[in-house]
Amino acid sequence: MIAAEKWYEYQENYQKYGFDMKPERPRKPKRKPKSTITAKDKLRILVFTLVLGVLCIGLIVTTAYAASIKYDTNQLIKENSALEAEIENLNVEIYSVNNIEAIEQKATKKQGMVYPSSKQIVYLTEDEKPDMGFAKTLRKQAYN
Repeated sequence: MIAAEKWYEYQENYQKYGFDMKPERPRKPKRKPKSTITAKDKLRILVFTLVLGVLCIGLIVTTAYAASIKYDTNQLIKENSALEAEIENLNVEIYSVNNIEAIEQKATKKQGMVYPSSKQIVYLTEDEKPDMGFAKTLRKQAYN
């Protein structure tokens, strides 16, 4: 019993100094807190993820399509600039061929034509004008 009295004495001293001498209760194992995410919430998250995935895939597809269109546009611009350069070259060639100086050089060098002398020139008056027109008359004479 002396041990019980000493225990009581010690218990009073411990209480006086703020220690609790009660025997500890066995601790219950800590359980993980229940998940606050319900099945409905999981379904919403799944649907949201699927919608987000579809939107991302749609964005990728539209970007690829836009890149394809841009590539085609650039190819057409390239072809157009090549055609413009060719047209410009043809215009220069037409100008050089239709130039009166070029025509005179070809007529004198290739065809052997010469300028008429003053005796070979004929002046027509208004009364001597051909009925069908001068060009038609020349054409008729040239092809007959």
